[in-house]
Amino acid sequence: MAKLEVSDIARSIKGRIREVEEQLKDHKALSDELERLKGALSRLEGGVRSRVDGRHRREQPVTQRTTALAPKDTSPARSTNARAPRGENKKKILTALKGGPKTASEIANETGIKAGTIGASLSKLAKAGEVVKADRGYALPTQARTIGSEHGLPSR
Repeated sequence: MAKLEVSDIARSIKGRIREVEEQLKDHKALSDELERLKGALSRLEGGVRSRVDGRHRREQPVTQRTTALAPKDTSPARSTNARAPRGENKKKILTALKGGPKTASEIANETGIKAGTIGASLSKLAKAGEVVKADRGYALPTQARTIGSEHGLPSR
């Protein structure tokens, strides 16, 4: 039986390490490709799922979730402030416009109603003919006629 030298054993181990490293390079490339394909599939399925279900955000499949989801709150969104009674905002807006033409932000500052709510209300009121677009902001129809006649413009 031949006696193995430590240097022969070390050489043999180093050779095997090189072989394993070469195999790992091949596996690394395959592993990277696998991860890219899984990611592409996930994005594709998420996009299809959002179009089919009408969802806007991509969710993980149930089998991959690690924590339980809280029950979804289906109650309508509420602000911290209570809603105004029906017609109250309209009344406040029309009252504010009695002082002359105003912009939505001016009316909001005067009434305490949010500017977005004022803007939406003014659009509806203008379509209904209850207010008219002024040079700057909105005015009551009677004011628009008065303002126009003061400046030599025909009444509306």
